[in-house]
Amino acid sequence: MFDELRHILVEKLRIPAHEITPEATTFEVGLDSLAVIELSAEIRRRTGAQVPPSELGEMEQLGDIAEAMRQRAAAP
Repeated sequence: MFDELRHILVEKLRIPAHEITPEATTFEVGLDSLAVIELSAEIRRRTGAQVPPSELGEMEQLGDIAEAMRQRAAAP
């Protein structure tokens, strides 16, 4: 699921690919409140996983977001 997150961040939010690692923080890659809303919508569109912006905003690392995506995509 991290690869899908990477694609979203690069394609939709224009974050340089070299900055995207599981350990990178949302602050380090520049995810502001508007980007978090866009990311939430794109995650849902591409994967069906519903990760609300309020939850994304609380996650510190990109790996945490990928894990939430995995869990939510697997949920019934």
